[in-house]
Amino acid sequence: MDNISIKENLEEILYRIKKASDNRDNVKLLAVSKTKPVEMILEAFNAGQRRFGENKVQEARDKAPQLPAELDWHLIGPLQKNKAKYCPAIFTTIHTIHRADVAEELNRRCKAAGKTLDILIQMNLTDEDTKSGITEIDDLRKLEDYILTCENLRLTGLMTMGDPGASESETREVFRKLHEIIGKEAQRLYLQHQMVELSTGMSDDFELALREGATYVRIGSAIFGGRYYKR
Repeated sequence: MDNISIKENLEEILYRIKKASDNRDNVKLLAVSKTKPVEMILEAFNAGQRRFGENKVQEARDKAPQLPAELDWHLIGPLQKNKAKYCPAIFTTIHTIHRADVAEELNRRCKAAGKTLDILIQMNLTDEDTKSGITEIDDLRKLEDYILTCENLRLTGLMTMGDPGASESETREVFRKLHEIIGKEAQRLYLQHQMVELSTGMSDDFELALREGATYVRIGSAIFGGRYYKR
């Protein structure tokens, strides 16, 4: 494992976030802790970080009992329908909903657990086959309308990912487009005070995302270093 200081990395990232966002008060850092051991997550927690993003439900389920209850877990990877049953006990926010059947099962599980989860709909605005997400506005609106019928799901925003191979201007255009979409959809749904979250930007492009209105940035390697697998 590289000799890195997670505390120092967090301080640097938070400084860059403030600078790129003009110190907006609605910006939240998600420390992407996938593949990272609980020792590294605890180090970040002790340095003041509270929100963590996991790609896999099972991995978060294994880690959560070993860490302080104050951690705020977010799912930022695909949610399989058969894993929805675990989500109410682990997560506060799901960033990756893009199918009505998954939303339906998640709502059913939340209702049984007496919990409400914040939900972001994932869009695929780069037309990459390897990425999940909604590509068409009509499909987005159908899913939004359905989620609003789910009493235990709270629609709070949209999520997308940039294309790592794209230019800076192309990446900014993707983030700008999502910002435009959420503005129109929040107005259409009369959710201007609730549907406000834009989950965009990772270690390589989060500053571009912040300049285009991101409220969540998902940063892993710039905090924890490269992938780490415990042997």
